Amino acid sequence: MGKEPEIIQEPSEESTDVLIVGGGITGLSCALFLRHHGVRCVLVERHASTSIHPRAWGWYPRTLELLRSVGAEEQILAAAAGYADHRRQATVESLAGREVRAAMLPEPGDLRDLTPSRQISLGQDRVEPIVRAAASRAGAELRFGAELTSFERPEGPDGPVVGQVKDRATGAGRRIRARWLVAADGGRSPVRETLGIARAGRGTLQHQVSILFRADLEGPLDGRRFSICQIENDELSGAVLGHDDTLRRGTLILRYKPEEGEQPEDFDTDRCVRLVRSALGVPDAEVEIIGVLPWELAALTAERYRDGSAFLIGDAAHVIPPIGGYGANTGIHDAHNLAWKLATVLRGEADEALLDTYEAERRPVALATVEQAQLRLLTRSGRADEQQRAATLDVLTVMLGHAYPAAPGADPQLPGFREPGELSGEPGTRAPHVPVRMGDGVEGSLLDVYGTEPVLLCGAAGAAWRRAGEEAAESAGARLRVCAVGSDVSELGTPSRAGWHTRYGVGADGAVLVRPDGFVAWRSADAPADGAGELTAALLRMLAR
Repeated sequence: MGKEPEIIQEPSEESTDVLIVGGGITGLSCALFLRHHGVRCVLVERHASTSIHPRAWGWYPRTLELLRSVGAEEQILAAAAGYADHRRQATVESLAGREVRAAMLPEPGDLRDLTPSRQISLGQDRVEPIVRAAASRAGAELRFGAELTSFERPEGPDGPVVGQVKDRATGAGRRIRARWLVAADGGRSPVRETLGIARAGRGTLQHQVSILFRADLEGPLDGRRFSICQIENDELSGAVLGHDDTLRRGTLILRYKPEEGEQPEDFDTDRCVRLVRSALGVPDAEVEIIGVLPWELAALTAERYRDGSAFLIGDAAHVIPPIGGYGANTGIHDAHNLAWKLATVLRGEADEALLDTYEAERRPVALATVEQAQLRLLTRSGRADEQQRAATLDVLTVMLGHAYPAAPGADPQLPGFREPGELSGEPGTRAPHVPVRMGDGVEGSLLDVYGTEPVLLCGAAGAAWRRAGEEAAESAGARLRVCAVGSDVSELGTPSRAGWHTRYGVGADGAVLVRPDGFVAWRSADAPADGAGELTAALLRMLAR
């Protein structure tokens, strides 16, 4: 009998709303935010698990606010409790050796007037599993060990994406059809490269390698807890040593120079053990090398964040020098900005043009944040001049006070950054925090009211605004929640604290429209004759209609 023809089985196909490529902190956060808005999503990540390397260490209040809005903040705060006293900054010959200079970071400032959240330290390797679990509980499909090998858009650049995904363990192929593709696949983003999106900036500034190790650090630490520990000795210069709260695990970060023939492969186990022992100052320390991660200290921003039905977030969109700890935080903020817009368009409440505002709002923030990180790098290295030092902003201004001058309804001349305490409800800025007691008696923040739908904020005697809100929602065919301060929630005021309407720049009978991401879209200082008409126009403008 002749040979039977080979039957080629086509890979199976599934469909979803959003295909996320990359399972780091930005991609996982995107999945969590999308599920919070009820959007179906599938995340594929080529690695079998979340990162074993700490990567980012610091998380700013705005990031915690966003994770608070989706129920993940409390667990992250609990995980970070052991880092509360990691406040020592020093340059040492080795961890057990002489301290060349040392200082203590100031106690965390009282931010209660600015935010309900805190600034914390916690390795990204500890944060990612928490966000992954939260996203999974929320219903996100998370596929680790699955690699996007190719994608196409058969109906054109704005049409659905069909991704070819391979299971790296079995080799099995699968097609995933999605309305949109979100690339969270890192600084070397294959998706960005496939789309042909160029990047601009100073490029690679240094080549670094992170050596993750296990050793007994308690003895060399001698009761100290470091935020930053720089090593300067005959074998190591400019190296940075970080440690976790178990005092059994650390990371040694040092520079290598390809221009002098050095390569990541040069850091084999024997060399890494020797370098770690030199950093510890314990020649016979038992050291286990867990992993070696080469990376680039770079300053780059993608020239476009959107290509039709594909979007870039996190390091795929911008690579920020780590001085200041802005990178991972900025990526999470990207994901949060994009998620509510995708959800609103998917529900048919907004025009597709709303998706263009993602790039218009977030790319200028990234450019300015990259610049701020470079200024901090110059200052830390002693190379900044007086003008550069004066232009370097406080980290909370960068992370908590950024604005969107390009947002619909915002003043195009709005400053890109503002001191958080000066935020006053201007359209295009983050809505100010005001402590309140919620309807169920729980103490919280006005920020807790925002997150799933647009909110119209008004005073207790806001019956007219409530009617206007109902009319505007019906006219626009969009969801809108009305929250009256004084009836739906009550202020937790003190004699020294301004009322909500003062914080938001309106009169007692005024109103403020806040977007699902907690940014102000519109405000009216008082009650106009045609409140419903003005509110409807503002709501439609917010929805790019």
